Amino acid sequence: MKSKVEDKSNPPLCQLQWHNPVSLQDDNLTLELGGETFKITSTGQLYFGIHPVKLNPQQTTVLAEYHRLMQDDLPFVLSHSQLIDDELCTRVAARQAKEGEIQSLIPALRRWQSVSLGE
Repeated sequence: MKSKVEDKSNPPLCQLQWHNPVSLQDDNLTLELGGETFKITSTGQLYFGIHPVKLNPQQTTVLAEYHRLMQDDLPFVLSHSQLIDDELCTRVAARQAKEGEIQSLIPALRRWQSVSLGE
């Protein structure tokens, strides 16, 4: 039988590097980027400070998807921040992919990134 005790000599499954702060409060996702604050609502509306940002339907859809992803992801990551396992690595990879999509579609968020995976 194999022991369930974790072998401390094994390197972590993935290396996480945290970047810009992100938080979820009152069903709004808040992104901080270089002293600027962006807010994403559950419907995908983006605000720069208090000002709404005009978006096309594709941009709104990707932000609504990101909001849903983060609504599920943030509590999980907070509760597992000391344990890097397959699920955490998979979730971070999904978040990184969605953030890449946002960067390519929305010029104001071109530099936005909450986390990256190292080798």
